[in-house]
Parts: sequence; structure tokens; C-alpha cells
Amino acid sequence: MRIVVLDTDKCKPKRCVKECRGSCPVVRSGTEMFEFETPVSQPIIHEQFCTGCGICAKTCRFRALSIINTPERLDQDLTHRFGRNGFTLFRLPIIKPERVNGLVGQNGVGKSTALKILAGDTIPNFGIHDEKPSWEHVHEFYKGTELQNYFQKMVEKNIRCIRKPQYIDSIAKHVKGTVKDILTRFDERNILNELKEELALQEIWDRDIKILSGGELQKLAVAVAMARDVDIYLFDEPSSFLDIYERLRVGRAIRSLIDHKKTVIIVEHDLAVLDYLSDYVTTFYGSPSSYGIISLPYSEKEGINVFLDGFIPSENMRFRDYSIVIQKSSIREKSIVTEEILSYQDLSKIFEQSNFSLDVRKGTIHQNEIIGILGPNGIGKTTFIRMLAGLETPTSGTVDQILLDKESNPDVNSTAETLRIAYKPQYISLNEDQTVETFLLETGGAIVATSQFKSEIIRPFQLSELFDQQLKYLSGGELQKVAIVGTLAKDADIYLFDEPSAFLSIEDRLTVAKVIRRLIKSRKAASFIVEHDIVFQDYASDRIIVFLGQPGIYGKAYSPSSVRTGMNRFLGNLKITFRRDPKSGRPRVNKLDSKLDRLQKNQGEYYYEK
Repeated sequence: MRIVVLDTDKCKPKRCVKECRGSCPVVRSGTEMFEFETPVSQPIIHEQFCTGCGICAKTCRFRALSIINTPERLDQDLTHRFGRNGFTLFRLPIIKPERVNGLVGQNGVGKSTALKILAGDTIPNFGIHDEKPSWEHVHEFYKGTELQNYFQKMVEKNIRCIRKPQYIDSIAKHVKGTVKDILTRFDERNILNELKEELALQEIWDRDIKILSGGELQKLAVAVAMARDVDIYLFDEPSSFLDIYERLRVGRAIRSLIDHKKTVIIVEHDLAVLDYLSDYVTTFYGSPSSYGIISLPYSEKEGINVFLDGFIPSENMRFRDYSIVIQKSSIREKSIVTEEILSYQDLSKIFEQSNFSLDVRKGTIHQNEIIGILGPNGIGKTTFIRMLAGLETPTSGTVDQILLDKESNPDVNSTAETLRIAYKPQYISLNEDQTVETFLLETGGAIVATSQFKSEIIRPFQLSELFDQQLKYLSGGELQKVAIVGTLAKDADIYLFDEPSAFLSIEDRLTVAKVIRRLIKSRKAASFIVEHDIVFQDYASDRIIVFLGQPGIYGKAYSPSSVRTGMNRFLGNLKITFRRDPKSGRPRVNKLDSKLDRLQKNQGEYYYEK
């Protein structure tokens, strides 16, 4: 089976007329293969006339074309297609009732589309565009399968669904009132007080929705979904904007739904949270924005390992040419060189207007070293990073930048010009009218055009296809990758990253961690990374700084310690234990009050390593 995908954001009708008419091989092939759909003048490529030679995709100057050859058997599994030459989804997840069903995969391979179909918001068209899709056709297509019974009950109103959307920033535009008013309005299960306690909503209970932060909006959206009395709950990325404390709190609340005989479907990019929540995991794979294929469900352990391995045994299908294995932190610590690159004394920062105070114990960082920073939101992590970058002045204490070449500068001990620092802030603000290529060239200069930079950074981040795009048209994940690459393009001694995994899929998160580690080692630089994703921190960090305290009131940062010591301190405060998966090396959350959970707590080993 062959499918042709045309990215209409990159291929514009005017371009075809004015810029591509003489060079585009699709246009030159004649009207049988290519035409404009009237009245909107949408370009169309007729797939039945395509030979799959790939010349069109290779020569299109805007990289708007994708030609994909898929197994013929997938022709019978085509579930939904967004118009001619649009994204194609094959199959649907098999949902296990009264269990938490996790969905994992890259961005752009159909997870949110599958949720919309399962929620009844989208009727699958099975690739047929000549007639309007209907539920009768859906029942006929899935006749004799578990999905037929599922959709039959949905149409007959015998089951109800509620979907927590992926993007929550527009909630305040459609819903008005305080948190209490909104939850009271939707509280069909009479669990208002339980939700208030479970999700720690006391501080924002009487706050107007207009002034809620991203994390507060996320908890409200989860609470509203949980308050509805339905049979199936669908959560699309419920951990976004939340720190690790809140992620696990929300995870416990969502998982409690199955105690009430409810079915839960969840899309999640944090592997630790996905593992903690799920009973079964289904893998999505394919080509982002082109097509997506859905696997059979596996147990939560096996399903996540299948995704990391890049190979689906039941289908004998390898969808990634490499496996992701997380190296033990104890092995990484032995590779750290002893030469210091930066040190800081005991630091303090007092914000008199907000009555927030931060105390940081002294520490050092070495060449070739990455220090991860863990802690809840509003505890001072970003303030600490900004003090290291020289953007925030400590109330007391100093940051001492140690010269790497002391022989050539014998008289200089501590100066702002000693080390070059590159900083990727938490909230990204770029010139939206620039293209990706222009931004990177202005930020990194000639190094961006080198073959080494392209192969080591541009290619893993898949940014070459976005070079002609303006920044204002990028998604949150694409903008995050551009900002990270722009930071790495700078020739620096210290790289500071504030939440680099936000909006990224699991695969992209681990790619970011891998690229940062490789670059830090090759440049003999160092890095501090603020990140809430435990798996990301475990994959990237050589040592850990833990922030504890009371968010919004005071924060306390410990000195850098080994990953194991830091994780034990951090997770001990959370009362959560981890073990390490023997196959992939990833940390896994123990089920609360399980035998292993109780054993590790008695031993004081919250971050377990074999």
C-alpha cells in the first residue's frame, strides 16, 4: 500500500503557481497526477498514479511531500484519514475495561486522534472521502471485534465518556467562575471534598480561573473530568505543567477511578508516570504528521520496554533502528574528571515583595559533568539557575567562575568574563517572524552550517524539515527543540537548561538528554538541568541537586550529591520508591504499599539499583 502525504502548511497553492510550476516534478507530470481542488484551490496528488519513485519528495524545495510504502495488510486496517493526502491512522487501541490503558508514542502519530475517536468526538472515515462517515459504517467495519461492542454501546448511550483535552490554555476562555464554582457545577459523583483533598486544591479553591497558572489549570481540568459520572475517562497528557510532586499526586487520583469500576485511557509522555498509572500500554509508531500505526496492548512493563526497544515482537516490526537503554548513574559518576569549572558559596535570595526566600548550600561542577535539579514548582530552581547565569543577584554569597586556562590569566580569580554561559529559559520568547534557519544562524553563527553540527544535533532533532518555517507557526514541542538547539549552537563552557522536556514526546525527551550528554562530553563543558521528568534526569544526570521547602514561601537547596543519594532524599520526601528495570535500565515506580515498596522504605532505599 502506498500513501502520499502533502503538508498544506508548507505547500501553498500560490507557491505551486509562482515558484514551483517549472521545477516541481509533480506539476510537470501532468494533470492526471496533480490538480487543484475547487473552490478552495487545495493541491491534490492522485495516489493511484504515483509509482513511489520518491523523486517528488526529494526535490520539493519546501519538503512538503512524503511518500510512504506500507504493508498491503494495513490497507484493511486504515481507520481514519484527514482528507486526501492527509495524515493517516491505522487501527485503534484495544481497550481493557476497568483498567488504566496507557498510550505511548511520538508526537504526531495519532494518539490524540485515537482519543477523539474513542470518545465519540470524531467518526472514523476509513479513508473514504466521497461520503459522510456514519456510525453504521463503523459498526459494520468492526463487526465481530471488541470495538464493535464498544462503539455500539456508545451510540446507544449505554456508556458515557469524558475527555480531558491536551491543550488547557484555552479553558479560561470557555469557562467562567472560581475553582469551587466550576467543580460544583460538574460534580456529578458528589466527590467535591475528596477532589479538594486528593488534588490539593485548597489554596486555589476560591481563586478565579482567569488567574490560574498552567499547573493549576491542569489540576482543575483533571478534577472536572473526575467529577463527571461516566464510564470511560480519557486523559490527554495530564502531567503537563506539573512538577513531580503534583504528577504523582494526580496519578494516584486518576488511578483511584478503577476502584470504582471505571475505565481509564491515558496519553502520557512521562515514562515514570505512565508506568505508575497504567495496567496496559499500547505503542503508537509511524512517521510524525504522515501516518501512525497502533500495536496490540501489552502489560505496562512489557509495553514501555517494547517502545524503548523499538521492536514489536507480535508483529515482527522494528519501527526504530536503535534501542534506548538507560545507563546506571553509578557508572557515569566514575567518568567525571576532577577539574572544577565553577563553584558557588552558600547563596541566599530574599524577595521582599512576595516574602519568598531561598537558601542554597555551596557546591561545585566539573568539566564533562551534568547536574540535574529536582524539586517542586515555586521552590526557587529557576532563581538558582538565573543566579548562576548572572541574571539574578544573590542577597548573600557569590558564584565563583574558575578559569580553565589559569597559566594565561594568572592574575584573574573570579570575573564575569571567565566562563561563557548559554541559557535556555523555562518560558521561550523568540522573534516569531524569523524562520528557524535564520534564528539558528543568528544564534550559533557558522557552526550551524557545518556537517558535524547537522549530523550530531540538527538531524536527531529532525529540524531540517522546519528550516523554512516561521517560529510563530511552530508547535510547543517544535519551538522547544529549536530553543534547545539554539542554546547548544552557542560556544559555551556552562549550559543551563530550564525544563527542556516540556511539550516533548518520550522519544524526543530521551533524544534531548542523549544529545546534551554527548555535546557536554565532546566540548569538555558542564551543564545544569532543571527537569521534573525522573526518567530524563536519570538518563542525563551525573549528580543531583534537590530542592525542598514550601512552594511560594521558602526553598532549600542541598549541595550536589550522587544520583542515588539525591534521588533517595527527594523520593523519601515523596514517600515513593523506584526500582530499576533489568532490561532497559529505566527507573520504575513501585506500586504503593506493595511488598517491594515496603521493603525499600524499611531499608531507606527509595531509589533502588541492582
